Amino acid sequence: MSDLRNIIRQLAQPDGETVALVCTVDEVDKTARTIDCTPINEGAPLLGVNLQANQEADYGFCLFPEKGSFVVVGFVADGAAGVVLLTEKIESAEIVIGDTSAVMDADGLRIKTEKMSADINRENIIFNGGDLNGLVVIQKLTDKLNELKDTVNDLITKYNAHIHTTTATVGASAAPGVISATTSTAQPAKAFNKSDYENTKIKQ
Repeated sequence: MSDLRNIIRQLAQPDGETVALVCTVDEVDKTARTIDCTPINEGAPLLGVNLQANQEADYGFCLFPEKGSFVVVGFVADGAAGVVLLTEKIESAEIVIGDTSAVMDADGLRIKTEKMSADINRENIIFNGGDLNGLVVIQKLTDKLNELKDTVNDLITKYNAHIHTTTATVGASAAPGVISATTSTAQPAKAFNKSDYENTKIKQ
């Protein structure tokens, strides 16, 4: 068993000494997914420091730091390219998994899938481009529908109670008469209840 522990320790040993430097960001290249930065110990500038493992990839998870902010850059003493380990201020963050992507920055959050999208900004939320206009305010819709219901029921009540009067000629002289009342009555409309058509899983 002790031999197995020694083998695991040997496999876990790094190939070279890893060091890290605190730097300030000079430039950010979002296409190449790299930054240029200067160590705060006044060492030589570091150029083309990777923001993720696969340079120039357009997928995965990537944080883009703000210019002028602090980052911690790690690199291996054998000369391997540096990579950003930690960031202070983030200008934007991007996640791409298959056909799904999400980008977050100071303007908001934009999510896209193969068939849908959502844009959340400081003023509003736009689904799928916003071509269907705004969402219904459910209580205001219910109130308006019930106003219409009240108007219809008022007409129904008057219709059901209405009796025509006429002046008919009966015999030698005209005499007032009554035409028979409505033979069939209308049923009043029922009140609208938002629970009949509200989707409670999506709220605003």
